[in-house]
Amino acid sequence: MAKTEVVENWEPLRLTHIKPSFNNEESALAARQDLWHKFILFNVGQYSATEILRTVIVACEPEIILPVMYKKERPNKCTFLTKCSSSAIENLVKQGLCITLSNGQELRIDIILGYTDSQNLQLNPNRIIAQALYYRYEPTKKVLNLDDFENEKSLNSIYCPISLPKVLHFVLRCTKMGILSNNRDSRLPIRELSLRYNEITRIVFFEKFFNYHLTKLDLRHNQIADVEYLRYFSEFKISELWLDGNPLCTKYSKCQDYVQAVKNVFPHLQKLDGIVIGMEQKFVPSIQSNFLGDGTSTCLIKQFVKHYFTLYDQNDRQVINGLYDRDALYSMSLGPISNYIHKQLTKTFVTNRNLLKFVDYAKCQEFLLRGPEKIISALRNQPSTIHHFKTFHVDLLYEGEIHLAISVQGMFSFRDIHQCPPMFFNRTFIIMKKEDNEYCITNDQCYLDGTPANTLLGNSEIKFESKGAPKFIPTVFSVSEKEQLLIFLHEITTMNMKFCHQYLEDANWDIRTAIATFMNMYTVNNVPPEAFV
Repeated sequence: MAKTEVVENWEPLRLTHIKPSFNNEESALAARQDLWHKFILFNVGQYSATEILRTVIVACEPEIILPVMYKKERPNKCTFLTKCSSSAIENLVKQGLCITLSNGQELRIDIILGYTDSQNLQLNPNRIIAQALYYRYEPTKKVLNLDDFENEKSLNSIYCPISLPKVLHFVLRCTKMGILSNNRDSRLPIRELSLRYNEITRIVFFEKFFNYHLTKLDLRHNQIADVEYLRYFSEFKISELWLDGNPLCTKYSKCQDYVQAVKNVFPHLQKLDGIVIGMEQKFVPSIQSNFLGDGTSTCLIKQFVKHYFTLYDQNDRQVINGLYDRDALYSMSLGPISNYIHKQLTKTFVTNRNLLKFVDYAKCQEFLLRGPEKIISALRNQPSTIHHFKTFHVDLLYEGEIHLAISVQGMFSFRDIHQCPPMFFNRTFIIMKKEDNEYCITNDQCYLDGTPANTLLGNSEIKFESKGAPKFIPTVFSVSEKEQLLIFLHEITTMNMKFCHQYLEDANWDIRTAIATFMNMYTVNNVPPEAFV
């Protein structure tokens, strides 16, 4: 019993940067794996948590620490908790409990050893990381996806930057625990490994993690400066490799030099950055179905494309109102059309601005529509459509601070016309960022032609089913949109803002439902007089 008390009872001890020391008692307390230690950092200023924590982890090498529950308590003070070895803390003490950021700024550290125990803070970083890795592994395809792992939501407050070799080494050990629970000493049965968006500079392992089935490696959008930093993988039969978005790609002036340098490290390589080795000598350009730059705007672009064409395919295109800027421009041109039904339908497109077919060039400016009223009026006069999202190809043409230019092409059908083949479209949008993190269209160029679908789709047979208008539930995201709806409802009903807000809240900010509810209640005298005060 006496021995148990010695193990369980302890008094926290503080190591301070004012007088760094690490005696036997402090070392024994630091070595206990049932205790959490609190790190207090001073002079942190406006530096990010990422930069601060990364510097602390590097300062503890070759030992490893994983910070949890990072918190900025004052402008110049931050804290976090961790469990670590006695050697990690000893390394910091030897540095005077002072670490230096990349720009030379010095941070001072105090450490409270034994700040709390595992009973009070029941957090197991190893188990949480292993669980996160379990869900990132596809056992049927044998794919391990570690993309942007530092921002994995299931890690919660654990900071785990696999850009640091020691941390990546630790994570792969946890992977064994997560996906090889029955035999943790075996090598990982992985065919494809993806490590995109992790700021990795090099891969350095001193352990055999993978079996020899590993054939595909994706390292796009990291910070690898030399292909030699990937020498660890040379013993594997890597046949497909992605290195786009790394500094090493800019080192070579000739494509052949780049390929040869990579082949020196990966002798079994057949495909590099999506191109079959040898094709680069035939001057065949790289083609991607969806080219979205470095991927930072992918979510925004996908959301816009889905939102716009869902609205466009509604029975009444008036719902598009709000997507176009007040000075937006729209033009539409028709290409070759051979189908008789297409020819009859496109006669309704009086705004055809194909300059090659203009007889009266005075109409050139007239058919360049300006403003949402003219644009939406023209779109409403066109037959109802249904766009086939599976045929879409999207290109990001330009990306600035407040502008995006994207091109969308694919197939669409006229919804109410039977036995009418689909048509091809290409829309080029310029999208501008507005207040409240909203985006609107400032320029929309539309091109249509009747090229047979099998020609555009490479003779692949895709059946286009005739469907009704896609389901659309209007959702209001911004404060300014809500203010506009409040003003609109106030002007129509003359109710005060309080009651207008209540009606819109009850209708989930669907203006049509709110107006219908008001009319029903007003008809039976069920709107209280104070609503008009």
